[in-house]
Amino acid sequence: MMERILRTFKKETEHGKLYRELLKQDYTAFFDIDYSNSLESYWLDKPFAMAAILEKEDDIVYHLLQPKLTGEEFVLIERIHRVLRDRLFLEDMAQLESRETLLFEKFVGTLEELGMGLELPSTGKIWYHLRNNFLGYERLDPILRDPYIEDISCNGYNLPVFVYHKAYGSIPTNIMYSQEELDRFVLKLSQKANSQVSLERPLVDATLPTGARVQITYRNVVSTKGSSFTVRMFSAEPITPLDLVSWNTISAEAMAFLWIAVENGRNMIIVGGTASGKTTMMNAVSFFIPTYSKIVSLEDTREIQLPHQNWLPMVTRDVHGRGKVEMFDLLKAALRQRPEYIIVGEIRGREAATLFQAMNTGHAVYSTLHAGDIESAVNRLIHDPINIPIAMFAPLDLVATLSVEYIRGKAVRRLTTLHEVWMTKRGELDYRTVFERVHGEDRLEFKGESKVLDDIGLRYGMDRKEIREELRSRAEFLRNMLEKRPVNMHHLLKIVDGYRKEFYRKLQTG
Repeated sequence: MMERILRTFKKETEHGKLYRELLKQDYTAFFDIDYSNSLESYWLDKPFAMAAILEKEDDIVYHLLQPKLTGEEFVLIERIHRVLRDRLFLEDMAQLESRETLLFEKFVGTLEELGMGLELPSTGKIWYHLRNNFLGYERLDPILRDPYIEDISCNGYNLPVFVYHKAYGSIPTNIMYSQEELDRFVLKLSQKANSQVSLERPLVDATLPTGARVQITYRNVVSTKGSSFTVRMFSAEPITPLDLVSWNTISAEAMAFLWIAVENGRNMIIVGGTASGKTTMMNAVSFFIPTYSKIVSLEDTREIQLPHQNWLPMVTRDVHGRGKVEMFDLLKAALRQRPEYIIVGEIRGREAATLFQAMNTGHAVYSTLHAGDIESAVNRLIHDPINIPIAMFAPLDLVATLSVEYIRGKAVRRLTTLHEVWMTKRGELDYRTVFERVHGEDRLEFKGESKVLDDIGLRYGMDRKEIREELRSRAEFLRNMLEKRPVNMHHLLKIVDGYRKEFYRKLQTG
C-alpha cells in the first residue's frame, strides 16, 4: 500500500514530501513491548506494524506490534475522525482508485485547518490508525497482510483472537474485543463483504474485497459467547508444486509421479483432516494439466487458482428469492460443457455420484474429501449421505492422504501416503501404496511397484525401466527448477509445457 500511494504523489508536492518523511520515522519506540527476544519477528506494514512470535510460559503467542497512542493523541484522533467522516461522506470512496491519496490529502488539510502543529512521529501514528479505520480493518488490518497467516478467528467477547500460522499452527494473539467493539466490528466486516448481519440474520458467510472468506455470527443469537468471526485467507500468488517440494510436504519423486499421472488424465481424490492442505495440494498438482486442456472447477468458496487460459471457475451461490445454486447443480452444468478436467473443491453429498459418473464417462476428475486415511475415505463414500456403489470406483486411480504433523514444535503438512486403487475381478476395491512417509526420517519412500506408471509407460511405448527413468528425470527437473525459481505461476506453466513438448518430440523421433 505504501508504495502505491507514493506513486500517486508527485515528488515536488508538499503532501508527497510529508508522506515520505512520515515513512522515514522510527515507530518501534512506540511499541508496547521489547521484541528483541522473540522467536521470530517481521514487518507487516513497514514502518508501522510488526508481528512478533513470543514464547510465554511454554505457550507461543502472536503479538501484533503497532505504535500506541498517548492520551492526547487519542483525543486528537477522535476529533480528526469526526471531521474526516463528515467530509468523506459525499465521496464515493469505493469507486476511487487512489483512496489512500484522497484520505491523506484530506487528513493533512484537516490538520492545517484545525491548527494542529504535530511532530512527525505523532502525525505518522495518527495517520496510520486513521487509515486503518477508514480504509482497512482497524486493529486486524496488519494481520490481514501477513503472508504466513491462513485464518483469523475470534470466538466471542473478551477472548483472544486466534490465528493459524503456517509455521506455528493455531496460536493466540494479543488482540481482544469487548462486547461493544466486537458487535461494531462484525457489522463493519459484513458491510465490507457487501452483506448485512443483523438480529434477524445473525449468520453470514461472505467474501471480503481482498478475496478472503469471512464467516460471521452476530450477538448471542446463535453463539452463546456473543458475536464471532472467522476470516480465511488466500494467497495472492498460489502455492505451486515447487513450493510443496521445497517445504518437504511432498518429495520431488512423488510430485513427478503426480505430474505424469495428471498429464495423462488419471483420476485422484485427496483426503485429509482439517487444514491438512488438501485444496492446496489439489491446486498445485493441477498445474500439470496440459496448457490448453479445458478445465472446469467447482467450489463453495473460490480457492483454486490456475494459470490456464481455458479454465472456467464456478462457485455455489445463494440467489436471492430463488434458492441456492448448489455443487450438484454446478456439476451437472459443467458436464454439458465437455471439459477434459473437472476439479471439485470438496465432495460431501449427492454431487459425489455425478462426480463418479464423470469419471466413468472419460473425464479426468480431482477432488478432496475429509477423511483420515484411505479406509475411512472409502467408508465415507460408500455410506450415508454419499452412498457411492462400489462398482462406480472402477475409474478412480489414486488416493493421496495428507496430515498435519509436528516436527520440532512446528506444525507442518505432509503427504503421508499415495495409493493406487483398482477393482478386483470379484468386484472388490483394492489398493497398493506407491509412496509412504518414513516418519522418523521425514521423507517419502517410493515402493517401486506402480500399475499406473506401467500403464502410462505402455501408452508411451516405454518399458518399465524407461518409464521409471522418465520419473527420475522429471524429479531432477523439479529439483533444478527449485534453484531457478520461476517468477510466477504463468512462468512455471510455460516451463512445464516446454518440458512436455520436448518429451513428446523425443518420443516421436525415437
